[in-house]
This record gives sequence, C-alpha cells and structure tokens, in this order.
Amino acid sequence: MKLFLNKVIKFICYFYGTWLLLSLSINYIIDKNANFKFNKNIDKIIIGHSQPECAFNDSLIPNFKNLSKSAEAYFYNYQKLKKVLEQNPQIQEVFIEFNPTNIMAREDQKIWRDQFITRNLPHYYAFLEPKDHLLLARKNYLGYQHATLKSIGTNINRIINNNENFIDSIGGYHYLKSNKTQKILDTLTNSFQHEQIGTTANISSYDLNYLKKMVELCKERNKTVYLIRSPYHQKFVGNTYEAIFQKIKDEQYSSIPFLDFKDYKLHNDEFGDLQHLNYLGARKFSVWFNQKLQSNFDKQN
Repeated sequence: MKLFLNKVIKFICYFYGTWLLLSLSINYIIDKNANFKFNKNIDKIIIGHSQPECAFNDSLIPNFKNLSKSAEAYFYNYQKLKKVLEQNPQIQEVFIEFNPTNIMAREDQKIWRDQFITRNLPHYYAFLEPKDHLLLARKNYLGYQHATLKSIGTNINRIINNNENFIDSIGGYHYLKSNKTQKILDTLTNSFQHEQIGTTANISSYDLNYLKKMVELCKERNKTVYLIRSPYHQKFVGNTYEAIFQKIKDEQYSSIPFLDFKDYKLHNDEFGDLQHLNYLGARKFSVWFNQKLQSNFDKQN
C-alpha cells in the first residue's frame, strides 16, 4: 500500500510539474509575440462589458477603438488593458464602463464561474499574474483546471499556426439588430417595483479591486482615465441600485472624471432591450458622443 501511494504521489508530482513547465514555456512564447497593436491614429479606447459593446460604434468615432466584450469582468478587462497600453503608447485616453451592474456581488462570479472562465481565460491566460491564477484556482479549482487545459491548447494552436494576433479576439463594437424593448415593457405592470439594494453585502468583493487596478495602471502610464456610463432605458433594473452606486462612486472614485450618459434621450425602438442599444441607438449616440469628444466634454457630461 505504501509503495502504491508513493507511485501515485510521484505521478501527481510529475503530471503537475510537466503541466507547469509546459504552461510557463507556452505563456512565455505567447506573451513575447502577442500582437495587440492598433493603427497609430487610435489614441482613445473604451473597455467594458456588453453595454458599451453595443453602444459605441467606433466606425463613427475617429481615432477611437471599442474593446468592450460581453460578460467580461474587470478581472479580464485588466489583463487586456495591460497589453494594449504596453503596445500602444499613442493611446492618451481610456474610458472604462462603470454603472450599477458593475458593483454587484454577482460580477465576482463572472471571474471564475465555469461558463465565464472557460470563455474568457483562453484569451488572457498567458498574461495573468501569479495572484490572478491563485484567485481562479482558489474559487473554482476544477473549472480553472479545465479552462487552463483549454487555454494551453488554444495557445499551442496559435504558436503552430503563427497566429499571435489578439486584436480580433479581445472585443469590439457589436451591431445589435434586435428590438425587444416594447415586449419587455409590456410585461411590466404599473405597480412593478424592484427591491432596493442598500447594503454593502451585495457589493463586489473582488472585481471592483480590478477596476482600481485598471485606474492605477492608467495613472502609472500617464493616461487620462474616465469612468463612463453608457445609456440604458429608464426602466432598466440598474436604476434600482443608484443610491449605493453613487455612494461607492463618491467614496472610491471621486478623483476620476465620471461621464454619465444614463439619461441620453433615445426612443424605445433604438434599444435592443432595456440594457443595450441596438444599431439605431448606437448610431445616434456614437455620432453625438463624437461631437462631445471633439468639444473635449465639460468633464461632467
């Protein structure tokens, strides 16, 4: 029995040692050769989840790049931002989506829950810091193992095919055609009310730390950073969290300019749903936003 246990322990050590060596080697190659470079004229970027992904049509905003991606937590935004700023010194302004949905505790789950880690980790695995890996492994060890194997396979494939171009896989404007807004509104009764969220027990414990890291990174690299709230419908549930959202913004990010477009006027047929603009709304908003950019805003919207 003792001999068997020794063999099992040796096998486990060999397996994980080989895995670690292979992972480190592949990560080194990918990190060294990864291409995050944009055209030299791009000096402004926006990063966030599905709301800015659908709101900012960067084909209508000169010198501007939308790097937002659906269901991508600040944890993954941060990995992306590191490489983008490293390889694009011409970037001067960074806009980071920040709205009430970003502060909720459920955002932490988007870091390590199975469907999110499997979807996002392969894009950024080579760029994570040791403490990032530790967080994922500690919160979802089996999911992290599965996503790591997928990440290694994805990166091996990149190396074999000489494809270290990450530009097309890290986000962009999403041309949303749908218009479900009126149908959603029809399901809401006049007496419909949301439960008010008023305690920090429902607030993110992990993901908001990566928002702070993003802000700090921008400051370290002498970039102008803005927190920005994309437009959404007045009936969107995010309005329920407004009080606690404003409290967190004022307490933790008061020194960062906040561009608030929550109440930008749009018709129901210009929303895809209560949270996202469709292509009609995005076109209208993006043209207006570009005009604001050209006039250098007023720092308070």
